Order: sequence, then structure tokens, then C-alpha cells
Amino acid sequence: MKQIKAIGWDLDDTLYQRSDFYRAAFETMQKNVIHIHQSFETFYRIFEVQSDIEYEKFIREEKAKEQYQLDRILSTYKYFNCEMSVEQATIFQALNEYYRQHLTLDSEIIHVFEHLQTAGYDLFILTNGPSIDQRNKLNTLQINRWIPENRWFISEELNSSKPDIEIFNHVAEELGYLSHEFAYIGDNYTNDILGASQAGWHAIHYTHPTHRRDNPNHPTTIQHISEIINLFS
Repeated sequence: MKQIKAIGWDLDDTLYQRSDFYRAAFETMQKNVIHIHQSFETFYRIFEVQSDIEYEKFIREEKAKEQYQLDRILSTYKYFNCEMSVEQATIFQALNEYYRQHLTLDSEIIHVFEHLQTAGYDLFILTNGPSIDQRNKLNTLQINRWIPENRWFISEELNSSKPDIEIFNHVAEELGYLSHEFAYIGDNYTNDILGASQAGWHAIHYTHPTHRRDNPNHPTTIQHISEIINLFS
């Protein structure tokens, strides 16, 4: 990877585990608000699917942000034959936002960032999602200690989202590197790996054990963020 000059990072389920605060919200709901006879793992698999469906409606401007956030919750509970009220879905979303405020960056990721900084790589973030939500998470994680805000690229702000090649080309133009000088690390095979590969970037698939494995056979695959150090040494 000697030609690589810029290394990009996905945010959700790459720099932190989104399931952590959803688990906390789910368990609180189970105890105090509404109970379903499902494990969190089973619930979360369906929630991820419903989230993807509702997010697509949001980016097509078919739904407001608040509506898509509630509808993904309502449709998940409905999948399990549980009729949840809008008020109960609102509580779930409020719990989600509360626990999200306590995100922390894993020490392993900090070590990788420091290694890449010292080695002189240009680091950046490329993430899908609403601007306010993504910026709040990046600020909570204190990402600006290693990656300045002018290196944060967020889909809503760019009117394009992964895996569309336009968003990757926009980043390349902004940073001023050739396509073969980019590497990109993400967990979602379609959005992150196919998207980056089609733009001519070197894509690295992070298949954390808790992730959905859309395609675990990508030639450059890691299961631990610390493996990045060996790739860029």
C-alpha cells in the first residue's frame, strides 16, 4: 500500500459499535415500557434491515428525519407481532439518543489513529447520515483530535450518499489525490466496499464479529482495527 496517501473511515459500526447504545435502549424498554419475547440479537438484526429501508425513504425526501427514526422502530416491533404506540417509539428513540451521548472511542482505534498520523497519512471521515446526528457523534468521540472538521464528509451535506460514486469523487476532488492514492475502511459491503472500489479506491472490509457479514470474502478483510497498522507500516 505504498501508493496510499489518504485513508478514509466510515463512522457507524466502524469507529464505534452502534449496537451498544441500541442494546441499552432495548433492555430499558424490555424492563420498563414494552416487552417482546426476543433476544436483543434477534431484534437488532431486524432493526438494521428496517433502518436501511426507512433511511432510504429519508434520503429520497419521502419522510422527515423524525418520522423515519420512529417508523424504523415501529416496523421492527410490528415484525415481531407487537403493536407499539407512537409514544412508546418516541421513548425508545429518546433512550437511543441518551445512550448515544456516552460514546467513547476504543483505545485500539486511538492507537491506530496515532500511528497513521505519525506516518503522515491524510485521514478523513466519510459517513452516511443526517448532518446533525453524525456531527454530534463525531464530536462526542472527539474525532477532531486526529481528523479536523474540514476532513469530515457527511452524506446529507453533500446531497449524495454511499455507495454512489459521486460522493467518493467529491471527496477525491476536495482532498486533491488520485483515486489509487485512497484507502477506505468500512463495515458495510455494499455502501463502503463496493462504493469505494467502484471509485478506484483501495477498500478494506471491517468484518467485526457483531456485524452483518454481507460478503466476508473481500480480498482485504480485517476483523480487528489494529490490523490496519500492519497494512500501513
